[in-house]
Amino acid sequence: MFSRLGINCVLIAATGIAAIAGAAQAQEVWRHGIVEAKGDSGFLFQAAEGGFGEKRGLDIEMVEFTGGPTALKALLAGELDSFEASPVVALPALHQNADIKIIGCNWPGMTYTVFSSPDVASTEDLKGQSIGVSAPGSLPMLFTQLALEASGLSASDVTYVNAGGSADRVRAVGAGLVTAAASSSEFAVGAETYNVKPLLAGAEVTPQFVKVCVMTTGAKIAERRADMVNFLGAEMEGLAYGIGNKDAMIALAHKVARLPEDDKTAEFIYDEAIKYDAIAIDLAVPMENLQWTDDQMVRLGALPENADVRDFVDESVREEALATVGK
Repeated sequence: MFSRLGINCVLIAATGIAAIAGAAQAQEVWRHGIVEAKGDSGFLFQAAEGGFGEKRGLDIEMVEFTGGPTALKALLAGELDSFEASPVVALPALHQNADIKIIGCNWPGMTYTVFSSPDVASTEDLKGQSIGVSAPGSLPMLFTQLALEASGLSASDVTYVNAGGSADRVRAVGAGLVTAAASSSEFAVGAETYNVKPLLAGAEVTPQFVKVCVMTTGAKIAERRADMVNFLGAEMEGLAYGIGNKDAMIALAHKVARLPEDDKTAEFIYDEAIKYDAIAIDLAVPMENLQWTDDQMVRLGALPENADVRDFVDESVREEALATVGK
């Protein structure tokens, strides 16, 4: 059995140069939802922007949303063929037997960070303080609870307050409205500008928390299975190319997310992803970690009862796609 590293090396070798557009074949449109382009978009947009979808006969349209719940609604309404977000977004619906399937996880590593005021020396200093999160049951809320718990703080030690979206939460810390808040790790690049400091790294304090998976519906698998195999194959090849070509990844992130020329966010995210082996090029679903994530949501009251996450996953399409990579 190949390790993830072994599979990654094979895939990177198989996609050492950018994909060349397929010759004169009709392009099937594949609409894929994503939560707003950021510094990580150099990885996540490679399949669409690097010619990997086109090589497989797909015109991949990347549809941006402000949040995962909105993308989930679009998927269930038939407006998307797939989307990627934290599985936390879909697990409540899956527990209610919604027609959703997790078909791969491209970014299972938890590259998320708890940021604090610069004068906070350790998590002990957070006792009695206000912590910024977003909606109850959301990724920021659950991650923060688990990260602080792993560091020795209980829910009664702090007060959780809604501080808005990713950037808003970081700004709230810098303005002294809250003492700490969790957000995407990329904000560490401008920590001094935001008047915050990274306190807890998710990959270290909550290594089992699954960050991002690709999801679709059972109906879509039945309706467009061949296209879905090609989409996942393009994703694998695009991720491999992004990992093997740092400069190209950074350039694409700047283009797609419209980052300023001197912005170092994409470079930071690339280095962090490599450091923590956060990206799964083969899109393998870390079943034990997904089960742990689901169990923690139950324990923290975000889900009503335990479930077997294997019922929520269909890896057959991913396995078919993996067999086509490099051919």
